Amino acid sequence: MPSIVVFNDEGNVVYQNTVDDVHQLMKTIRDGGELPGFSESPTPVRINGLIILAEQSRACKLPTPKLTQKECQVLQWLSLAKTPRQIAIQMVLSEESIRQYLKILKRKFNTDSRDQLMAMAAYLGICNPYKTD
Repeated sequence: MPSIVVFNDEGNVVYQNTVDDVHQLMKTIRDGGELPGFSESPTPVRINGLIILAEQSRACKLPTPKLTQKECQVLQWLSLAKTPRQIAIQMVLSEESIRQYLKILKRKFNTDSRDQLMAMAAYLGICNPYKTD
């Protein structure tokens, strides 16, 4: 299914959505209409200028940030839907230390939330939510 992603000047995602009908999407963009389905945006997203829709090659991946062993462990525990408190207990660290790791990881992955962090880590194949050891 095709998708559209809009980045701001800082490189942050301001809009992302999949579409069923590329022709309707292109008509909406051409006519300056609002893009569908983005509820988190404070204002409607409008596109003006050059639009390129392309399917991303499966071989094309973003560079993987350099991570410490503990950062990898935190990501793995996060992929299992553990809270910072649960991770702290498992890793025998303070909850504040885990929260610091989360801040560092978000910065390394250039993400704003835990959900974005986990989506990026999963996309890069860094953590496995099915691994339980």
